[in-house]
Amino acid sequence: MLIKWKWIHAFTLVELLCTLLLGSVISGSAIAVLSGCIQSYEQVLALTEARRRGEMVLQILRLPAENAGFGIPFDPAGYQSALCIGKTTIPALYGWIGPVSVQGNELRLVYAVPTSTINEALATETMPSEDRVIRLSAAPQAGQVEAWSGVGPSRTRSWVVFAPSPCPFLVTSLSNQALSVRSARPSWIAHGSSLSYLRALRALVVSIPGHEPAFCTEDMTTGSGLQERVLGISGFKSEFDPETRVLTLKVLSRGGKRHPKAISPVTLQGWPGTIPEENRHYVLSVSTWTYRIRNGGETI
Repeated sequence: MLIKWKWIHAFTLVELLCTLLLGSVISGSAIAVLSGCIQSYEQVLALTEARRRGEMVLQILRLPAENAGFGIPFDPAGYQSALCIGKTTIPALYGWIGPVSVQGNELRLVYAVPTSTINEALATETMPSEDRVIRLSAAPQAGQVEAWSGVGPSRTRSWVVFAPSPCPFLVTSLSNQALSVRSARPSWIAHGSSLSYLRALRALVVSIPGHEPAFCTEDMTTGSGLQERVLGISGFKSEFDPETRVLTLKVLSRGGKRHPKAISPVTLQGWPGTIPEENRHYVLSVSTWTYRIRNGGETI
C-alpha cells in the first residue's frame, strides 16, 4: 500500500520573530502617537481653563471699571472734598487718591450702579449746609440706600449719584419716593436725571504657600473682607494713567494640573517681568483689557 505524504505549510520561527518585531514597532509608534495626542489634548484643556479663569477676572471688573468715576471728581483733592461734608466722610474710602487708583498690586475702584429711577422734581440746587428734598419716580431697592444717621462717619450706602451732577450726594433722609440730600459743594440735580448707587471695591491676588492662588475682591459697601472669586490666578497687574485715564488690566492665570517639570517659559508675551518657578509648572495664559475711563465729575 503506497501512502503519499503531503507537505503542511506552517510559520517558521523566523517568520514569527519578524512578525512580532514588526508588530512591536507598529504598536510602539501607535502608542507614542496616542500618548502625544492625549498630552496635546490635556494641554489644550489646561490652556482653555486658564483662559477661562482670566476672562472671569476681567468680567468681574468690567462693569465697575466702566462706571468708575461716574459723577465723582478724579483729582485727589476734588475726590476727597466731594466725599466730605463737614466732619462726615466715608472712612473706608477717604484714604484713597481717586475713584480709580492702584496701590501696589491692588486695584481700587469707586463706581456707580445705574438704576432706572429718575428725579421727577424740578431741577434742584444743593448745598453742603442744607438738605434738599427731591421726589423719585420709584422708591430705591430695599437695602441699596441707607440714610445717614446724622452723627459720625457715613457709609457708601448713604451716598448716591445723579448724572450729570459733578459730585455725589449724601442721603440724610429717605421716605418711600422722597429723598433728602446734600452735597459737599454747591451743585444741582437735573430734572429727569437717573439715580445711581455709589459703590466701591478693591481687587488683588492672594497667594498663600500650600494653597492655590486666588483673585479676591472686597466690597467696601458691605465690609465683608476679601472674598475669593476665581482660583488659579497667579498674578494681577493694573496700570492707570491719570492724564489719559487709560486703565490697563493684566491677568496671569493657570490651568488646574501641575506638571513635574516646568513647561512654561520664563517670560510670557503680554506679562511684565519674569514668571516664578512654581507657576512655570502649569499651563499659563495672559488676559489683557484696556479701557479709557470716560466718567469724572469735574468734566461736566
